[in-house]
Amino acid sequence: MTCRSLSALLLASTVLAIATPANAQSEAQAQSLDQPGGDIVVTARRREESAQTVPVSVTAFNSEMLREKAVVSTQDLTYTTPGLNVAPQTSRDTPSIVIRGQRRATAGASAPSVVTYFADVPLPNEGSIVPTFDISSIQVLKGPQGTLFGRNTTGGALLLYPVAPDYDLAGYGQITLGSYNETTFEGAVNLPIVADHVALRVAGQIARRDGYTKNHGLGGDLDDRHNDAFRASLLLEPINGLKNTTVFDWYRARENGTGTVLNGVYPNPAVSGGGTARTAANRPYFDCGVAGCDIDIAFAEQQAAGVRDVSTSIVPYSHRTFWGVANTTELEVGDVTFKDIFGYRRSKVAAARDMDGTYLRLYDGVSSTDVEQLSNEFQILGSLLNDRLDWIVGAFYLKSDPTGVNGSATYSAVIPGRTFTFNENYNTSSSKALFGQIGYAFGGFAEGLRFNGGFRYTWDKSSGCSVAALDTANRIGPDACAARGGKTGSESSKAPTWTLGFDYKVNDDLFLYITNRRGYRSAGFNQSGMSPYFDGFETFKPEKVTDYEAGIKSSWELGGVKGRFNIAAYTSKYNNIQRSIFPGADFDGDGNPANDPGSLIINAAKATIKGTEFDFSITPTSGFTLSGFGAYTDAKYDEYDAPAAFIPLLGNNPVNNKFSYTPKWTIGGGARYATYLGNFAEMVFNANWFHSTKVWYVERPLDTNGIQKAYDTVNLKLDFNNIEDRGIDLGFFVRNLFDVTYAAAGGVVTPSVTSTTLVYNEPRVFGAQLRMSFGKR
Repeated sequence: MTCRSLSALLLASTVLAIATPANAQSEAQAQSLDQPGGDIVVTARRREESAQTVPVSVTAFNSEMLREKAVVSTQDLTYTTPGLNVAPQTSRDTPSIVIRGQRRATAGASAPSVVTYFADVPLPNEGSIVPTFDISSIQVLKGPQGTLFGRNTTGGALLLYPVAPDYDLAGYGQITLGSYNETTFEGAVNLPIVADHVALRVAGQIARRDGYTKNHGLGGDLDDRHNDAFRASLLLEPINGLKNTTVFDWYRARENGTGTVLNGVYPNPAVSGGGTARTAANRPYFDCGVAGCDIDIAFAEQQAAGVRDVSTSIVPYSHRTFWGVANTTELEVGDVTFKDIFGYRRSKVAAARDMDGTYLRLYDGVSSTDVEQLSNEFQILGSLLNDRLDWIVGAFYLKSDPTGVNGSATYSAVIPGRTFTFNENYNTSSSKALFGQIGYAFGGFAEGLRFNGGFRYTWDKSSGCSVAALDTANRIGPDACAARGGKTGSESSKAPTWTLGFDYKVNDDLFLYITNRRGYRSAGFNQSGMSPYFDGFETFKPEKVTDYEAGIKSSWELGGVKGRFNIAAYTSKYNNIQRSIFPGADFDGDGNPANDPGSLIINAAKATIKGTEFDFSITPTSGFTLSGFGAYTDAKYDEYDAPAAFIPLLGNNPVNNKFSYTPKWTIGGGARYATYLGNFAEMVFNANWFHSTKVWYVERPLDTNGIQKAYDTVNLKLDFNNIEDRGIDLGFFVRNLFDVTYAAAGGVVTPSVTSTTLVYNEPRVFGAQLRMSFGKR
């Protein structure tokens, strides 16, 4: 942060400090100094329940916790949540969310293992980035979500809820100034339009920051921030028992994209499937042995420069526009509630990436995605037998369609006279489901014991059209694909999923549960029109997970010391695992690049994943809290049954492959201290530490190019809240205090292009925030 920016912030804070006191702030001094969110309400089972008495492993954050922990993106949740890894897989544009070893395929149009929901509407893969400003809560659900939540998933769900409108006039404005010329403005205003009947909340954010990866080649610096976001939420309660909430959100980014840094070079001849770009045809232009066209020399130069400097051979860009509408209607009729959740999403992404991270034209690519998604979920909820039996039944529908050009072109080993095609792939998918779940609370001698059972049946279909367009300036589009010679295909799947379990509330401070769940991820469509060598791989089958979990949630108080401890252990049997492979140029040997797939998703293996997750907090005295969390994940393949022709792409003995993006241990800890500085302000200091053991971004065990060793990182935040009882907050933050450098994700980690690239973490950044609130805080 520049001296000019810091001076501006301090001047603004001085001006605001003499402003008129905010309304409804006189009771701030009486508020507890304890950590916020001691008993967070979650919606993990489509009902509002305490996080401490819901029989599922869930980590939840309210708005104050997010602000104190300086969470500015969903990726920051990695450092505060056991068992979660939000990684910028290949690119930060569409991060991969990994829970308990479950992740989406590294390439291709597969259904997600973990779905992100915004206002209860599932988001598409291409539009799962949600800015975390004006968010009321974030919930991370772990394990298969096989019955109640929107789309079927095998790994879990990430739920984000914006602050809802209410009937108080209130709002805030905030400015953040920080490293790399960061300037972020955000704010919200809540407007009661008709008392007790109509309310409106609008919020927005403008974020700018220079890139922290210096680009000495074509285009601007990478890993910059240049995005805008807007939300509007309308609450209607025309009559008692009827409630309708509509949320419109819009997001646009015009950025240079993600820095991918050359991390390793595969040898020639190939070892463990590596080095296929080192061919005699390429060698005069790519592997020539002199500076300017040799990958080994480029790698030596990259090692000398470090991971914060690259030199791209194309002008990179990342342009993203996401918008959508969520409409929720709730009607209460006696003890029965009717609920409908309608969602519409539109995602448009255009990107150019230098995926080898060098001045060589080795592996560059452009891509375009333009899709729309329509979803609707209808629920009927109620209770019987004096509230001992609660029940829910419902139906779910989702349809995703291409609305513009969808495809990509990869420029691999560019040499004079070599042509490249823009491969257009138009995938349409639909999902339909019926579901129901009950919970029955026993009485008498079994008081506190509860049975939970749910069942769902899902029908999925995926279809597509693929065509190669030699003229990238005149792309075909979805409507003309088949008419212009595109190859079509489809795949359908259906499956039952369930939840069965018991929980036991021993007393108000001790809760036990055990559950069995089945998760399912649908079949999908790769592409048609490939060479006969790939016959049978135009589609792939569904994968399934059977999960067993037991957990304890507890709170206690001893001698004035308060504490909380939660632990869960699980075992997941994982079948028909979907994995991406990258055949490489002319893998089939027919000399025709037009019928070669850049990637394929295949059903490759079976595995067992075992693990334990825990979190705790201790408050020895008012205002001081120590907290911690940890996750142990033991993920191993039981068997690999990929076709023999693809084994060289998977490693010498694939059953020994690693689960990528899944460290064996992640551990975190935090200290929070809060006190009142007389009548000046409430001071809150947070220090948070995170540790990860070794992470593999490749799965081949003998491949050392895509491995990140164990690392630690520390974040600090200091807040002065409600200064002079005027609704003014001033905060200072440092992320990555010790400026630790580590790979946050893999870039290109397939030997078929000879080199490996990684995506690195954010360097140390620091800054300050000034916030002015009015009305209800």
